[in-house]
Amino acid sequence: MSWGGNIMEVFDKFLLNLYHIIKEYPIYYFGIISLFFVLMLYSLLKEKYNKGFTIKKIKFLLRKKPEKALQKLIKSDLDIIDYFLNKDNLNSSEYIKVKEYLLKVDQVKAIYNKIINLDDNDEQVITGISILSRLPVPQAADYLITFLYKDDPEIVNLAIKALSNNTTEKVLYSLIEFLRYIPDSKILLSLKETFKNMGVKAAKKLIPFIYEADSTTIIWYLDILGEYQIEELHQILLNLLDSDDPEIKIHVIQKLSKYELEDDELNRIITLVDDENQKVRSRAIKTLGNIKILKAAPHIAKRLTDDSGIVRIAATQALLNMGYEGIKYIFEVAKRPDAPKEITKTLKDQDIAFLIEALEHVYKGDQKQIQTINTKLTS
Repeated sequence: MSWGGNIMEVFDKFLLNLYHIIKEYPIYYFGIISLFFVLMLYSLLKEKYNKGFTIKKIKFLLRKKPEKALQKLIKSDLDIIDYFLNKDNLNSSEYIKVKEYLLKVDQVKAIYNKIINLDDNDEQVITGISILSRLPVPQAADYLITFLYKDDPEIVNLAIKALSNNTTEKVLYSLIEFLRYIPDSKILLSLKETFKNMGVKAAKKLIPFIYEADSTTIIWYLDILGEYQIEELHQILLNLLDSDDPEIKIHVIQKLSKYELEDDELNRIITLVDDENQKVRSRAIKTLGNIKILKAAPHIAKRLTDDSGIVRIAATQALLNMGYEGIKYIFEVAKRPDAPKEITKTLKDQDIAFLIEALEHVYKGDQKQIQTINTKLTS
C-alpha cells in the first residue's frame, strides 16, 4: 500500500472512532465544542474591551496626569497609539501634547521597535508604518526606509507611499538607490507615481543617474522627467537620440515634442523617419505630424508606402494633420493602382466636404486629377 493509502486508512479509522464517541457520549462532545466557542468569544471580547478600557484610562490621565498618560501610551499596542495620533479622537490641546511627545527621539524609536518585533504579516505592521508616516521627523523617515527592503510587497508599497510626503535629499537618494533592487513591476509603478507626486525637485535628482543606468531604468527616469520641461534634460534628450536602443529613442522623441525645438534639432527627428526600426519611424512621424513641421512632409510622404502598416497609417495621419501641404502627397499616392489600403481607407473616413475642398485647393480645378481620385475613393 502506498504512503497516501496509509494516511487515508488512518484518517478513516479516526473518523470512525470519532463517530462512535459522539454516538456514545453526545453530551460530552457537544459540551466540549460549546466550551471551545465560548472561550474564543471571551478572548475576542476581552481584547476589544481591554483596548476600550485602556483608551478611556489614557484619556482620563491626559486631563489629570499628562506625563503618566503619555508613559502609558508609549507602552500600549500600536493600534492604541494610532488612535491617539488621530486628531479627530482628541481635543486640540490633548492632540498637541500627544503629537509633541511622540515626535521625541526615544518615542519614535520605541514605536519602530514595536513594529520590527512583529511578524511581517501582522496587521499591526501596517498600523506602525502609518504612525511613522505621520511623524514629520528625520528619524521616522530613516525607519520607514528600512521597510523598502521587506519581502512583503504590500509593506514595501506602504513604505513608498509613506515616504512620498518627505522630499529631503536623504529620502530621495534612498528611493533612487532602492530602484536598483526592485524585483516587482507593481512596486516599480508605485515608485514612479511617488516620484511624480513629489514634483520637479524630486525629478531633477534623477538627472545625474541617467547616463549610468540600463535601458529599462533610463526609460523609467524619462517617464518621470518628461512630466516637466527641465532645461538640463533638454540636452540629455538630444544626446539620447543617438541611443542604439529603439525604446529609448521612442521615449526621447515623445519627450522632446514638449520643447521649443531649433531647426537642427527638428532635423535630427526628421532623420529618424528613415530609422531601421518601424516603431521609431512611426513615433518620429507622429511627433512631426502633431507639431505640424511642414518641412518634414516630403520625408513623411516616402513612408506612405512603407513596408510596415503602422508606419503607413502614421504617415497618412501625420500628413492629414499638416493640412493642404500634407494632403497633396496623400492624393498623389492614392491615385496609383497599387495605393496602400490604409491611404484609401483614411481618405474615405474623412468628411466629404473637407475632401472636396482639399481636392480643389491642391489641383486648382484640374477635373481630370480630381475625377481620378474620386473614382478611386468610390470604387
